[in-house]
Amino acid sequence: MGNNGAAVTDVWALQANPSGITSIEKPTASINYIKHLFSNEISTQALVAVLPFQNNFVGASFQRYGFSEYNESKVGFAYAKKFGEKLSLSLNGNYHQLKINNYGTSTGFSVVIGALYQFDNYFTFGAFVSNPSKQKFSATQISIEIPTTFNVGASYFASDKILIATSVSKILNQSIDVSLGIDYRIIDLLSLRGGLSAKPFKQYAGFGLNYRKFLLDMATTYDANLGYAPQIAIGYAF
Repeated sequence: MGNNGAAVTDVWALQANPSGITSIEKPTASINYIKHLFSNEISTQALVAVLPFQNNFVGASFQRYGFSEYNESKVGFAYAKKFGEKLSLSLNGNYHQLKINNYGTSTGFSVVIGALYQFDNYFTFGAFVSNPSKQKFSATQISIEIPTTFNVGASYFASDKILIATSVSKILNQSIDVSLGIDYRIIDLLSLRGGLSAKPFKQYAGFGLNYRKFLLDMATTYDANLGYAPQIAIGYAF
């Protein structure tokens, strides 16, 4: 859906607006693999898990990107809480590790603060900020910053089958990006998804299968400069 995670509720909200996990009713876990075709070696692996209890939700996530000579890892722990039927707030703490051959290892910490407001049964608004304190990696010889991002978005149920989501995001010192995504649930088992983002211009397409407690998502991203990045995610709702 074009990485529209600001106002979309799902277990993978842990990688965007953590307040989005407050829609989960059962313990849920999912794993993800992305193959970046501009390089035969570069890939992304991720794992997310959410445990709900009453109006409280805890989540854990892991993500690794890179190859043998260079890789970035992130481990996160999130807490989200519902206040009534409309408002959810969240806090996610992340531990970052960066490994580069001949330079060693560097670490860092960051937080993500999120909010989600369900206006009614159709409209949901969300916002989150990542690394607002502008934390950096600890090693002085590696001058790589942990990105600081600001994100706002909305989602709209056009019908019981169609979800439309949009968001505006800003990475500090970079251009503003606007994205649009759609989820069309053809039947209870199958959903088709697509999306666009402006800067950089990317196209997204995929589908999701929901069979009993099993979840399967497949998608691809196309970037004119980087090519295709197919991905698969497998989840289970206990």
